[in-house]
Amino acid sequence: MSNPSDNKPFHLRYNTRFLQARPEDDLLHPDSFKDVKHDSATETQYFGFSVPEANIHALTYMWHHPNLKVCSGGLYVFQGVKDAITHAEICNWYQFMSDACLKNDLHEFRFDNGYGVKLIEPLKLLHMTYDDPVTKSSVDLMFEGVQPAVMFDDGKHFEQTMKVTGELVLRGKRYEVNCFNVRDRSWGKPRPEEQMELSPCSWITGVFNEDFAFGMTVFDHASKNPGPLALPDDKAMMYGWVYRDGKLGRVVKASKRAIRQPRSTKCAGLELQFTDDHGREFNMSSTLVASCPNTNWQNLFIVINLMRWDCDGLIGYGDNQEGFWTSYLNSESFLIGP
Repeated sequence: MSNPSDNKPFHLRYNTRFLQARPEDDLLHPDSFKDVKHDSATETQYFGFSVPEANIHALTYMWHHPNLKVCSGGLYVFQGVKDAITHAEICNWYQFMSDACLKNDLHEFRFDNGYGVKLIEPLKLLHMTYDDPVTKSSVDLMFEGVQPAVMFDDGKHFEQTMKVTGELVLRGKRYEVNCFNVRDRSWGKPRPEEQMELSPCSWITGVFNEDFAFGMTVFDHASKNPGPLALPDDKAMMYGWVYRDGKLGRVVKASKRAIRQPRSTKCAGLELQFTDDHGREFNMSSTLVASCPNTNWQNLFIVINLMRWDCDGLIGYGDNQEGFWTSYLNSESFLIGP
């Protein structure tokens, strides 16, 4: 029987070291669910891509619930700042599909809404396609791993920096895609939907070049975003990694300040300081490029943000995916403000 603490979702579990990802980790993990009987048992595949100069960002997703034999997923592509997910220029997510669409595992799949991914070389190269003649939109992209996958210590979650190239046609207008993105994969754990008494949680990534990228999950904390649900500074970071100059470091200390207007879930910018286990210190800030709410998980309000990062004059881009639980959104500090 697995240790119950290992069944926490990755954003609630502190990571102590990194493991080696295997090629087979780019495929489904049915054996990892033997001791996970919960309906919310989950396996996911996330990719994103952007055209920063046009204020375009995208989230694409495969969400498998193996115990229910159901898949959800698709893609959102949005330009600028949106108030609702249905305002996205491409908004095509199916909530309930039979997992028969995964009969070929993740070697290649195609959802009923037209979104599909083909695995060409595990941990190295994948091909994403989508075509929608109704909205005159399409995606044809190659995702190439340019840094080693970062596998967490439970062996059930990895993240990897990808170079993304190809073409996006957005409502009839063609864009060349030539960007970086940090993808992730999770499996073998429940992803419970119950309410949580937590401050906002940020899944943050940034890529400056093929040799400099980072990722982390950090909650709002007392010294930078005070409030009744803010976590103590030393408890706010669940995990973090940074890859620079050919060396992977585990983040051991991090401080995040989210710049939001009172009574708003929109993040105008982030200030981030962190230190890794090699003693390297990083100080960076970001501004918002594009933003769109995500409402696939009804008990949690999520906003997908593309940020422009500045670190000592180096410019990069990445995700700030922020989750807000209802206890926070109904708290006096949010409703009334400072």
